[in-house]
Amino acid sequence: MSNCSSCNQPLCDDDDEEVTTKSGVRFHRTCLEQLLKPKSKTTPKVVDDGMHETSSSQGTPCRYGGECPQINDKSHCRDYAHPDYCQDGGHCMNQTEDHLKKYRHLPLCPRASKCIDYLKEVKEHCNRYRHFAPRCPYGNNCALFHDKTHFEDFQHPFPTPCPRTPFDCPLYSALCESKNNQTLPKSTHQHCLSFAHVCKFGRNCTDTTQLHRSKSIHIARQVCPYRERCYKVSDEDHINSFTHPNIPDIRPLCPYRDNCREPEKLEHKVNFRHPITHEAGVVHYYGSNKRTNFVKNHKNNVACVNRFITKHQWKPLPTGTIPDEIINWIRTVQPIHRCSAVIFESILLHGYVMSRLYMERLNDPTFVADSVLHHSRIRRIEAMKMKTCEDDARQYVTALVCREFERTGFLSKSTNPAPYATTSFEETMRKKENKLSGIVSVNDINALRTKAIEIARASIKLHSDPAGIGYAPDKALGTDKLVFSILGPHLGHYYDDIIIIFKRDILNHPDSNFSMQAATSFISGKAYNQRPWLDDDRGSTHERANHYHTTKLHASVPGYEYAAALELMAMTSLHFNLKTMDINLKQIFDRWTTVDSHQNIEAHLPQLIPLDYIDHIYIPRNIFDNLSDDAKRAIEAVFNNRITITDHIVEKILDKRSFGPSPNSPIRADYQNTVIKTLLARYKRYTSILALNYLKGTIITVPSTNLDDHYVLPLTISQAYEQYSFERSNPSRNNITYIYWKALHGDMMLTLSSEKIDPMEKQTHLRCLICYVATKSASIDDHYHEPTSYLAAGHPFQHAMITSEKKYAVKSNTLYVGCNSADFFTYCLEIHCSTGQVILTHAGPNAIYSRGQMFCSFNRSQLDLTKLEFVHISAGTHKVPVRELIICFEKQSHLHPTFDKDFTANTPSKTTKPYINPSTLKITVIMINEHYVNGESIATIIRKIIDRNIFILQLQTRKNKKMNIEDNVDGERIAMIIPKIIDQNFHIHKKSTMII
Repeated sequence: MSNCSSCNQPLCDDDDEEVTTKSGVRFHRTCLEQLLKPKSKTTPKVVDDGMHETSSSQGTPCRYGGECPQINDKSHCRDYAHPDYCQDGGHCMNQTEDHLKKYRHLPLCPRASKCIDYLKEVKEHCNRYRHFAPRCPYGNNCALFHDKTHFEDFQHPFPTPCPRTPFDCPLYSALCESKNNQTLPKSTHQHCLSFAHVCKFGRNCTDTTQLHRSKSIHIARQVCPYRERCYKVSDEDHINSFTHPNIPDIRPLCPYRDNCREPEKLEHKVNFRHPITHEAGVVHYYGSNKRTNFVKNHKNNVACVNRFITKHQWKPLPTGTIPDEIINWIRTVQPIHRCSAVIFESILLHGYVMSRLYMERLNDPTFVADSVLHHSRIRRIEAMKMKTCEDDARQYVTALVCREFERTGFLSKSTNPAPYATTSFEETMRKKENKLSGIVSVNDINALRTKAIEIARASIKLHSDPAGIGYAPDKALGTDKLVFSILGPHLGHYYDDIIIIFKRDILNHPDSNFSMQAATSFISGKAYNQRPWLDDDRGSTHERANHYHTTKLHASVPGYEYAAALELMAMTSLHFNLKTMDINLKQIFDRWTTVDSHQNIEAHLPQLIPLDYIDHIYIPRNIFDNLSDDAKRAIEAVFNNRITITDHIVEKILDKRSFGPSPNSPIRADYQNTVIKTLLARYKRYTSILALNYLKGTIITVPSTNLDDHYVLPLTISQAYEQYSFERSNPSRNNITYIYWKALHGDMMLTLSSEKIDPMEKQTHLRCLICYVATKSASIDDHYHEPTSYLAAGHPFQHAMITSEKKYAVKSNTLYVGCNSADFFTYCLEIHCSTGQVILTHAGPNAIYSRGQMFCSFNRSQLDLTKLEFVHISAGTHKVPVRELIICFEKQSHLHPTFDKDFTANTPSKTTKPYINPSTLKITVIMINEHYVNGESIATIIRKIIDRNIFILQLQTRKNKKMNIEDNVDGERIAMIIPKIIDQNFHIHKKSTMII
């Protein structure tokens, strides 16, 4: 079907309605009549509604004029008059509203100014079409301003956008924050007048001056549905994605930058952005879980418990689902470690919490020297990045350590003393110190010397009192290579009285895992009595160890929380002989605090954990007072606000084999109870809030390896899909895999392969999908430059060849244009296995402003996407913190915020829910049998909490018994239920009544 050469609308092959000229050009009959009509030489007469009278039709002038959508409708044209064609024909470029309404116009050529016939000045074509970029339909509210193609294809009412707007332009920030613009340099004014910038107030802007409107872009972000009462304002991603009352869309950077003293104060945090300057330390990867299928473990554990429940006729879950309070606790609870003062001092001086195996190796001078060089203070020495300097420093430090070992007679006790027997340590020290002094500053050499001596002495002290080191079953299980902790309150008083609480992040490291009780209980056989749903006792130590590995869980693998919660509830029911799965969190804590810690969840963490992964420390007064001065200085420098020193004066442990939940000493028991009560109160107060943004997926700071080392995730793509299908009754079949992750800086590689990448093997047939994201732009002038990011098929070790020979499938040098470089970048990699398409885009807040993306297609001979199974990550020239790397099979809509396409300056802000101030409510609920909201038991309505502490609540039963906000209804705390009822907009099922 062809189109009319005048209006460009489809022709209907109707001889009465169409005309074909001798040259073969086809028109609607009415369009041709308009074209042939002689132009009036007199000024048209103006009618009342502002339209011009025309002789095109008798009747009322159409109120849409030349922009009438029905201008080619014959019946419409009989009733309404339309204006004549503009006399400029195909040369008209006037796009003002008045002009477009006043005259009818030739259609726009779809290729606009890029049209070949237009550029060749083909008269016939130019007389039939206009050639220019049309107006952008979003006008001043266009969020596609960083899309180069869109900006070229459409006219916008603002100049070329600054490539660093909205977050990273220092000149525009200086203009906005200046109290006197006249004092700013001329270059700042020149830049802000030459380039358009995003207005920080967005849809809420009240500046109507012509200069502001012509130089600013007003992006209408979606309005947060909770407005003033938003409970996510402390979440940077949320506050950067939605508009909130009295908070600018683009908040200025904190004027104090790194020296801010109030980074966690909510009022300050919502008014200022804080660049991430403190990066988590590197937790080295050793691949301890590479052979574990955690999805299979999850499913087997759940199946074992369910079979046991059915076989022994226990009462099943009353609602068919696990209470949210238990799931939320498992999602947010932190690992807790206990140690002695000797080990604690060694931790402080090394800068790491260490595994038993690592501590055992600290009698080897070479190993101690390596530990010194990995200390955070030493790693800050820039010259150490040079290979020759690092080698000299290693020999210098090794000589220092050997001298300290020799002075105390410890060198002869080391693992391998022979190589050091004839070495002159003093000579090596002088020689290497002289050489280093020409490269390294005096302060850095002093730091090398001081740290080497401190760590050597701490190692000697640690081995003179080998508390907590070595246990044969741990070696059989391989758990001696990991740091032990309890996932929750730690009652292992026999490990001593310094209690270290780790940040939750460490549990999502690829090398972490946890088991429902001590791993050693499998070797001893106790696990089979304490968890009778496990398969039969395997008998031998080797078989029992293998059985343990098939039951451990991982916090980065979806489904872990359900498997852990189900078994924890079963263990609690078995302990109290209840024979029911109707268990709540209080009952779990009641059991937890009355059994030995070996019967509670045991977390196994990476073998070296930097101090910045420690959230808090509890220590008795006398143990703190007896620490060395070096240890106290380290505590003051690192844990100033993260340590609690209690008033307890505890005794030394006399019997380290005295197990049970509580020590024999009343003072030590009181100290432990004080800490446990504090933790339980903290869980009760914060769990439901923390659960709103619980951590998901893999979290790791990838060390700089120049893309040589590739760390495999503990979850494969097929395993992820198996778990997804298990959880969904109707899983997606579109064969699309989505991989999301957050990363700082860039310069990292995500690699998908059909087999694990092994640098020790040739793997000549290995084909991978390589996604390399370059580092962000470092230039600060008007000329934006960004290193090349790319997608390619090949081997990750071919990175240098791919970039130099340009063998990528697609590349981008504008990936970060419009991004907030002061925060994590959130990426989304889409793999369309059926079509061979691969797309990399931004997710999170950057998805609103940045149009940076890469798209390519592979045929099966190039790369078979269906065979990709393993996911690897690697870093280039600097470490890269990676957070929440997840594998999905549905697009995560909450990670793709949008702008309001329907917004205009006169459009009021819209919300999806009415705003309710909870602090003014007084609610009375009359309970009748089961309690329902929207047909759902209120015991299951728990998750959408709105600041639970400020509700004024009065609940009554039919017997008029008053209930406290901390009481339970159907096993759930009232404080958690009421916000859900309110969040349901007060629609109550007929079985309940609510009076407001």
